[in-house]
This record gives sequence, C-alpha cells and structure tokens, in this order.
Amino acid sequence: MTDGFAARVRRLLRNPWLIQLAVAVALLALAAWQVNLRALGRSFAEARYGWLILALTVYLASRTIHAMEWRITLSKVGRVPLSGLFGVLLIGTLVNAVVPGNAGDVVKVQLVANRYGLPRTGLVASRGAEAIINAAIMVIFIMVSFALPGVGFASPDLLWLLAAATALVFVLAVFASRAMPPTLPHWRLLTRLPYRARDVLERYWPRVREGLEVIRRPRLLAIEILLNIVGWCIDVFIFWSYGQAFHLHVALTAYVSIAVIVAFLTTIPVTFGNIGTYEVALLGVLSLYQVSSHEALAYAAGTHVFSTAFNIAIGLAAMWSMGVQLRDVFRLRRPAAAEPAAASRVRD
Repeated sequence: MTDGFAARVRRLLRNPWLIQLAVAVALLALAAWQVNLRALGRSFAEARYGWLILALTVYLASRTIHAMEWRITLSKVGRVPLSGLFGVLLIGTLVNAVVPGNAGDVVKVQLVANRYGLPRTGLVASRGAEAIINAAIMVIFIMVSFALPGVGFASPDLLWLLAAATALVFVLAVFASRAMPPTLPHWRLLTRLPYRARDVLERYWPRVREGLEVIRRPRLLAIEILLNIVGWCIDVFIFWSYGQAFHLHVALTAYVSIAVIVAFLTTIPVTFGNIGTYEVALLGVLSLYQVSSHEALAYAAGTHVFSTAFNIAIGLAAMWSMGVQLRDVFRLRRPAAAEPAAASRVRD
C-alpha cells in the first residue's frame, strides 16, 4: 500500500499541470509580497473602467490584423475566409488561456486543416514564416523600448548583437525560400537517404515551399511587414489604454517595453495563461520607469484578469458562431464525412 501511495505521489509530482500551477502560485506570492495590498485594492477601486472597455474593443482590431497577416502567409497554401481565420485565432487564444503550453497554436493549425482542407505541412511552414517576420519586427521594438529611453535594461552591444543575429536569420530565410526549387532537388546528400525518408521529403517538400511564399515574394513580404508593424502599434495603444485606466503616468516607451515583454511571454510561456510570470515581468518592466509596486501590480493583475476573461468570452462566442464543438478543437483529423474546402489538394 505504501509503494502504491509513493507511486501516485511520484506521478503527481511529474504532472506538468501541477508544476506550472506551483510556479504560478510562487510567482504570484512573490509579486504580492512586494506590494501594499491596501494600496493595491485602492488602485482597483479607482480604476477608470471605460478605458478598459476601449482597450478590449481595440484588441479585436488587433486580432483582425493578425488574421489578415495569416491569410497572406497562406496565399499559396490555400484560400480561407478572413472571418474563418479570425474565429480560429480567437479559439486558439482561448485554448492558450486555459491549457498549459502553446496548445492554442496547435489548435489553430488543426482547426484550419480540418475545417478548410488545407495541408498541415503548409500551415506549419506558413506559421514559421510569420514567426520569422514577427521576430525581426520584435527586435526593432526591443531596441526602441530599451535603447532610446536609456533605461539601462540591456547594453547597446547586446542589443546590436541581437539585431544582427535576427537580421542574419531573416536574410538567410529569404534567401533559402527563394532558392528552394518547386520539387525535391537531386542533391547527392538526398540521394543517399533511405527510400522511405526520401519519399517523405518528396511528398512534403512542395507544401513547405508553399508555406514560405510570403518571404519569397517581395510584395507579399512588404505587406506582411507593414501589417505586422501596424499590429504592434495597436498592441502598444492597448497597453497605453490600460495605463490610462490604472492612472499610470509613464512615457510611451514604457508601453512599448510592456508590449515586447508580453509578446515574449506569449511566445515562450512558463505557466498556463502566463499566470504569475505576467505579473512578475510587468512589475520588473514598470520598476524601470519608477512606477510604485502596488500601481504596477494593479496594472499587471488588472490587465491580465480582464484580457483573459475577454479572451475566454470571445473564444466561446467564436466557437458558437462557427459551430465548433469541444471535440473539434482537439481532433487530429477532420471527420471522413466532412467536405474539405480544398478537395483538390493532396492531404498530408
């Protein structure tokens, strides 16, 4: 009986949900330990909730921009209605808010593949191309947020090294996509691969190339970069609106810093829904701008709670509007009876 109990304890301790919950609780406790809880409550009581409503409304515009970006990256993979991509993004964000890791990003690919019949390989490649572009723009905003105001968060040499590395990856990605032939090339290294491996490469190679179309065509790349910058500017405006709600008096560059940190946390989540990590990260950023701990935590906790609740609400609304059931969110393959939107495409 003792051995059985010990085995159950070991299984419980290996549970990723428990680990993330423990990290979240520890980080929230750390954040609460640094503040005056009475002053924190006063900040919530005095918040101007009209600004919060404005921020959440503008957030929908940000999701629309993101849907437009994704549609451009899919220009060669397949055609999907903008409204469909918008709904899928809302559902994916809902999943990210309640499930550990970046499960929502997997759900986005699965829903589009199952609902519209697009190949998963092309979808994943298009998300990779979008990530490369977003990383390049993020570095620009990092340099703006930390270099110009002289906050002293990072050395100029480190920022320039980061910029150079990102630029190199971006240029190599553009060069590779443009040099990539439509079908698997007859390179000597590839001819030495086992038959099964080569057969898989021959099958998926064209799909990967289609997913990289956005960084191969200058016109599409220019539009994608422009939309990406607009999306970042909207995000900065949203965080500025949150600041007006919680009476923060900081420079605009502070909100650029917040947008960068939140984007980074979204890309590499430590806890589900970034509970705890979000609050601690924003406390650290706002301390660079001499914001008191209780004001910073009120801002962090308030924006996190309201944005998460809003994401869950609009995600559920998107599921209802699109007729997506819970089992559809995690289904790996589309039902055999379903008619794909791109039936002529070869499925992978």
